[in-house]
Amino acid sequence: MSFTSSHVECTDLEITKSKLIRLSPTRSQKKIFKYWITVSRYVFNWTIDFIRSCQNWTPNWMEIKKYATQLLPSWTKECPFQIKGIAIKDATTAFFKAKGKPQFRSRKSPQQSCFIPKTAIKMSGIYPKISGKGLKFNESLPESYLDSRLIWKAGKYYLAMPSKPPRVPNGDNQARVVAIDPGVRNFVAFYSDDTCGFIGSGDFSRIQRLAYHLDDLISRMTKASKQRQHKMRIAAARMREKIKHLIDELHHKTALFLVKNFELILLPTFETQAMVSKAGRRIQSKSVRAMLTFAHYRFKQFIKHKAFEYGKRVVDVNEAYTSKTHPETGEVKNIGGAKLIRLLSGAWVKRDLVGARNILLRALVDTPQSADWQLNVFQHC
Repeated sequence: MSFTSSHVECTDLEITKSKLIRLSPTRSQKKIFKYWITVSRYVFNWTIDFIRSCQNWTPNWMEIKKYATQLLPSWTKECPFQIKGIAIKDATTAFFKAKGKPQFRSRKSPQQSCFIPKTAIKMSGIYPKISGKGLKFNESLPESYLDSRLIWKAGKYYLAMPSKPPRVPNGDNQARVVAIDPGVRNFVAFYSDDTCGFIGSGDFSRIQRLAYHLDDLISRMTKASKQRQHKMRIAAARMREKIKHLIDELHHKTALFLVKNFELILLPTFETQAMVSKAGRRIQSKSVRAMLTFAHYRFKQFIKHKAFEYGKRVVDVNEAYTSKTHPETGEVKNIGGAKLIRLLSGAWVKRDLVGARNILLRALVDTPQSADWQLNVFQHC
């Protein structure tokens, strides 16, 4: 049985984080931003077509930039050349990465973006001499940031700003370990030596309502006129963004709670794709949708990044039979979809908590990374 862990050993490693800041541009600034993104998309597609037309030689992106000033149409000249230059570089990289068969950027894509150099970002706006002053940032800018991207999605503009924040020093929780059991009824059930509980209990009900509204909107979209369909697509994109933001908020708050309070986090592999595949599936479509909407794999990637930032350890463990194993007798029973498990005393305990506790016990025996942790985990919460 194999286990993998992620842990920060070197304190000199840097962390790159990207902060997505929503913008509130004026009407004239919206037109300028849309123009920049349109030019960036056009130059990207033009570069791919230009490389394909070259015979007996393959130009690099610096050589293409020299031809771009002469060959690009006149309507692209008002766009800052740095935006066009990076679009050429991105297209060249995409062309060779895809071995000569890259995809063109579509104007119908739900998300569009263009490059913005860090020197063009001021407190008064982005390229304030061109787009004008008065651009409102809905959040404060990072103290030090790198080259960014202007993003349009769901009818709103954002600025993705990468930065390198300092690593957070370890707290006073050096001897604490927690096992988490991801699920559908509750996003996460956690169990440690002195506490247990649930995170995200009942949160899917609001997300489910939004998903039903989205389904209804998509079903009505086919019967609408072409002009109406365009507006309905944007509304559907906004609804998807709202669902994604709710899930991201749940991921971020859960990960922050875990890395601030525990040193070692035991995380099951949770093979979602295998569980939701139609071949041999034993769960209903409602549970499948909830499982996929919660995006447990994306949460796994995020909590590993957060653990890297805080200098904590995340261990991937096996959760087989942990929910079916009785917490006192160790007997494996087929309990189906039962929410509760009955103890020998006659009391009832929640199944997800039993699963998290059994994950902790199993990992302490099987995982070499947790062999040094001395814990009293045999007490019930």
